Amino acid sequence: MADQDLAVPVEVDEIETRPVSRASKILVVDDTPANLIAAEAALEPLSRAVVTARSGSEALQQLLEHDFALALLDVNMPGMDGYELARMIRARERTQHLPIIFMTAHSHDESSVLRAYGLGAVDFLFRPVLSEVLRAKASVFVALNERNEQLARERVEREFENRRRDYETAALRRERDRELDANRELNRLNEALAEHDRRKDSFIAILAHELRNPLASLRTCIDLLQGRPAEPPTPRVIGALDRQTDVLVRLVDDLLDVSRIKADRIELRPELLDLREVVEAAIATCRPQIDEKSHVVVVHAPPKRVATIADPIRISQVICNLLSNAARYTNPGGRIEVELSMSDELGIVRIRDSGIGIPPELQQSIFNMFVQERVRSDGSGGLGLGLALSLRLVQMHNGTIQVQSEGRGKGSTFEINLPRPGTPLALEIRKRTRDMQPLPREPEQARPIRTIVIDDNEDARDLICELLRTRGYEVLAAADGHAGLDLIREHRPDVALVNLGLPKLDGFAVVEVLRRECPDLKTRLVALTGYGEASDRERSHRAGFHAHLVKPASAVSIFECLAQQLSAT
Repeated sequence: MADQDLAVPVEVDEIETRPVSRASKILVVDDTPANLIAAEAALEPLSRAVVTARSGSEALQQLLEHDFALALLDVNMPGMDGYELARMIRARERTQHLPIIFMTAHSHDESSVLRAYGLGAVDFLFRPVLSEVLRAKASVFVALNERNEQLARERVEREFENRRRDYETAALRRERDRELDANRELNRLNEALAEHDRRKDSFIAILAHELRNPLASLRTCIDLLQGRPAEPPTPRVIGALDRQTDVLVRLVDDLLDVSRIKADRIELRPELLDLREVVEAAIATCRPQIDEKSHVVVVHAPPKRVATIADPIRISQVICNLLSNAARYTNPGGRIEVELSMSDELGIVRIRDSGIGIPPELQQSIFNMFVQERVRSDGSGGLGLGLALSLRLVQMHNGTIQVQSEGRGKGSTFEINLPRPGTPLALEIRKRTRDMQPLPREPEQARPIRTIVIDDNEDARDLICELLRTRGYEVLAAADGHAGLDLIREHRPDVALVNLGLPKLDGFAVVEVLRRECPDLKTRLVALTGYGEASDRERSHRAGFHAHLVKPASAVSIFECLAQQLSAT
């Protein structure tokens, strides 16, 4: 049964209320319209939105759509009474803390009131309720709700501010860490640059020393020849000239190999090899240096072949370098042992010396480029290229190279491991090409072979001409491309040796003009140049040269090339 309104005053009192937002709404639930009107009139001075509902289900719908600061519930309503509605309000997470005031016109016993408070009611009012009292109570809960909302907003703002501050602190910390990392990296780079600069200066000094040694010998040989113009050069002078020229060629080749390795332009020609033969050839190559210091070389090799697939020139270069180092860094009368062995997958070469050894702290960097950690007191010590080149060449064969030494004065052991044929890391054998076949002998000629030499370097040009004349060649010479082109057009020689880097008209252009203007020309064109990269050979071939010789070319290589070209005509 619905409660009856008992003349609740609706006049507006002079209650001081704090200005608050109209966002705080009050829900009034009563099945009697007059009670709803009376409640609206009493709460109107609070300047709060009052939402009314005439049943529990209607109230629940409002609670789904709105948030409220206070709920005024009639106790006795048909269908869902106030207690049941309060229980459902408390069961919902969103409204479980909503303040509830029960209102009724009926007298209730104490148990009913306790039931109301048990459902979370904040008050229990009996009608008639003075509007001032209702407004005052509602004002307290609305203000409390708004204060809670304000505190919640402030808490959110504080949390946001704290997060923003934490984020800024973390960002500053990250920025500081990045700056520290950048400074550390900059310091590392500066130290690396300083070390690189130190090594560069050391490298230049060692390079100058290494170059001066053969140059001094060449200078002395030249002075001896000039001092005795009427006497032929002795075998000792000729031998010294030959050896020291080879030293200069080796130094230049090492520098070029550094460039090729950095550009990844070294090309291997793998063959099936017996490491015993490679070691034997390397020892023969290094024999003069070994004998010069009276070293004893002992070879331990198995009776059967130690097979591997490798580029014979490059692997020989590696072993020669290790033998040369062993001879260089071992005091006269020392001992060098070369041991060959094999496992299921590897062919192994160990080179052990009784030399000055390597400190443990230097063994990690000994294979780095331009490291000259074993410079002798006399200033010798190499360019710091050999071991770096050896490491890269062995790695290109899918092998390994390592060093062991117990320290200063206790010798060193270098070990090379190369994959055996048929193992997963073994290289594929490269087929032999035409340029690897034996060179033909120089053909018999009914007349002198007519040759033109085109080179802008006067000494190089004159010496090549003199060398050719000693073999009976008829030789003409030109100092630039235009003059050489005119000589070839006029004399139609059998062979022309052409430098590529000519002034005015370079060697490539000379050949291109000849191909265009003299398509029937029989002259064999040979590039004789300091450009020796694979790309240079390719370019000279495309331009129309028949062969490519790299300076300094020995007399043997020059005459073998000329014989091959003449036999091809």
